[in-house]
Amino acid sequence: MVLAEIGVPYSDLDQDDLYNSNHNHNVQAGWASDPEGVKFTMVNRKPSSFHNTFVVYRKPSEPEGSQKLVYTLLQYGVSPIVLVYGCMHWIVVCGVQTNVNPATGAYTIDGFWVNNPVYEDNEPHTAGDICGSGQSHGIENQWISYATWQNTYFTGCDYDSADGSLQYLSVCDPSEPKIGIPRQIEPTRYFDGRSLVDARRISGVLNQELRRYLLLKNKNMARMIRGKFTKPLLVRRLDAEGRYFYLVPSVSESNVIGYAQVDARYGNLESVFTLKRSSKPYITSVNRVVNRLNGLRIELPQKDAGLFRLLKGKFQIDKTLVWKPCRESYSPHLPFWQITAGPFTFYQRIDGPIYSQLTVNGRGI
Repeated sequence: MVLAEIGVPYSDLDQDDLYNSNHNHNVQAGWASDPEGVKFTMVNRKPSSFHNTFVVYRKPSEPEGSQKLVYTLLQYGVSPIVLVYGCMHWIVVCGVQTNVNPATGAYTIDGFWVNNPVYEDNEPHTAGDICGSGQSHGIENQWISYATWQNTYFTGCDYDSADGSLQYLSVCDPSEPKIGIPRQIEPTRYFDGRSLVDARRISGVLNQELRRYLLLKNKNMARMIRGKFTKPLLVRRLDAEGRYFYLVPSVSESNVIGYAQVDARYGNLESVFTLKRSSKPYITSVNRVVNRLNGLRIELPQKDAGLFRLLKGKFQIDKTLVWKPCRESYSPHLPFWQITAGPFTFYQRIDGPIYSQLTVNGRGI
């Protein structure tokens, strides 16, 4: 995406070729694409008409790392490539929303617009292809509140610091920011957090939050806000004790055109996912999920362990969906049904694929 942004034709962007370039120039072992590998590819493939360059930008704190993202977007209009979920995954930060122009003085970050990609084997790529269109194809336009950016996405990675401390990493231009560090403020909370918010109250606070963040006027939201927000789906975070969110579909003419993610204890807006291509609503009835799984054979994760067959009455599905950042789902809008069958736990992603485990040990995917 960033290479296309600076003038490289889509016809020259073969995903396997770009990955091999990253991986073959990694400095650290055990990475798919480490920061130095990504930097090499960006510098090596940038067109002659692009007169800036790319570096691995390292900062010891999230506010300093985010300060650089804001400055790069405002000064150069080129999207930084950012490492999120610890060291796990690369995303592209393509926009920022602040309360005032950071060049004029103290400012706060409302949220970032990001492109959350997945690998698609669909060469040749074009500007209008399926990549980023939503669901399992990645999200081209996702808004993330600054609080969620801090506590879920930009959480730091121990890449190459001498003492093993966290670094907040991006691949972007080398210029030092000429704006201040963003002010840190407490997020707005609508409920006391002592229990889960009744799902019937979510639509009210969601509309308040969309207005507060001026998202109803944002061009990226134009299609999504034409829909109607429907019944929220409760999701439990597997990686954070006591954290839940509601996933609220926006539906138009029986098709889903986006999702809002709302904190299920406090009611504040965490993220918005806009879908470039609409999709049919997912099955959310546990009974229907059970019936579809009955008789299915799942490969066990242990080598040569064989297949396990799910039989109705001998497995259970949690009534609450679950999610954590993992190779099987880098986006909260694709949570899982958690299936327990004897000593085994399986996960069916809400759009269909079934996994015998969730992989969290990847780096630089």
